[in-house]
Amino acid sequence: MRRSSELRALNIPIADELAKRSGSRPRVRPAECEPYAVAGVVPTLVFSPRTVAEASKIVTALAAEGASIAIRGAGTKSYRPPHPHALDVVLESSRCAGISNYTPADLTMTVAAGTPLHVVQETLRPYGQFFPVDPPFAAQTTIGGTLSAGSAGALRQRYGAPRDNVLGMRVCLGDGAIAFTGARVVKSVAGYDIPKLFVGASGTLGFIGEVTLKVAPLPRCEAGVAATFVRCEEACEAARRIAASPLLPMATTLHDGHTRRHIRALGSSSQPWTLLVRCGGSRSAVLRQQEGVIASMRACGAATIETLDADRLHFCWQDVVEAAGGAAYPADRTLVLAIGSLPTQVADVCASITALLPAAEITAHPATGIVYAHVPWPGAGDPSAPHERRLAERAARSLLEQFSAQGHHVKVLSAPVELGTLVAPLSQSAPVALMRRVKAALDPNGTFDPGRFVAGI
Repeated sequence: MRRSSELRALNIPIADELAKRSGSRPRVRPAECEPYAVAGVVPTLVFSPRTVAEASKIVTALAAEGASIAIRGAGTKSYRPPHPHALDVVLESSRCAGISNYTPADLTMTVAAGTPLHVVQETLRPYGQFFPVDPPFAAQTTIGGTLSAGSAGALRQRYGAPRDNVLGMRVCLGDGAIAFTGARVVKSVAGYDIPKLFVGASGTLGFIGEVTLKVAPLPRCEAGVAATFVRCEEACEAARRIAASPLLPMATTLHDGHTRRHIRALGSSSQPWTLLVRCGGSRSAVLRQQEGVIASMRACGAATIETLDADRLHFCWQDVVEAAGGAAYPADRTLVLAIGSLPTQVADVCASITALLPAAEITAHPATGIVYAHVPWPGAGDPSAPHERRLAERAARSLLEQFSAQGHHVKVLSAPVELGTLVAPLSQSAPVALMRRVKAALDPNGTFDPGRFVAGI
């Protein structure tokens, strides 16, 4: 077995050898590989398989050489820590694209993982259907990348997490074996629900080649309600009341004054907190939702309330989806945290973030208990500001320890290069031993992103 350092030193001869064995010619020149860098680290080789079968041949050949592989979709999560110190191979999925089966009457679609999400949505829309996620980087992200990152967006409130809408997968495992998990139909009780393991695993367990999705009907009518609040607690109380009611809105988001500036359709406001509710369904259902939402907002002390028609809501939502770990923030100059808590704890989480990281911009999905903090990194790339960066790093690590001790689930979604080792500490109850067994079963040689799975596995 070749050492990784040998692979990097002799990349062109080994590339020829791997091309013969896999049937796929990699990119080998640094200028060609640079666009596929992960946190600034340029890979030695870049392969672009067209099918999961081709990916299997590539992985089999690379595993025999002892190479490590990072999987890449559109590259929107390239700054997720821990950052790699060196990178042998990137397996990128842009050519593994296309829709192989779509049955509108069954509400199912089978699609290659490298297919852009917007292509899937454009295919579904003429049939009055959509895949119910609204992740950040909506114009770039792929289906495989969305699932690997577990990015649901605020639509999770009504439609559930991405793993709830995946019926089956065809994946390439760490030894090159191809496995089909799940089913192609909505109602199935065949075997374990293995696809859920790959959703949210960030490509550390296998290469997702093909996915069968459960799609949903598009609401016939949509509208929104936006309200401002003086206190975060009041806004969160309104969000909980709405979520506990039978109104069933599509999504609820909370924004501080900083993130509201990114939502152009809302305009400016002197109030520090804005609660936005997206309503959808039949026309009568939307009117009923708006009335109930407005009543709850008033009861909780909203300073201002306004309704949004469908056109303004859709324009507004383009910015809302990017306000939670998305394109509104440069990944290489922003620390992005996602904190999972109980809906009753959202206001306290926001207060803790503001106390330790006052420059943070906060977006939350209060009905599901998820809070996003975006911290512009002081003097990133500027050697004249080391003191401010040290203070900010100390505060960030303290905040991660505090949230972990309180039992919150914390993920560092993106971090500048100098914070490449910043990860949230795991709680004592975290099933680390179980996750080690999962990694060993699906990727026994540690081929996919070694050290970047849960607990550094």
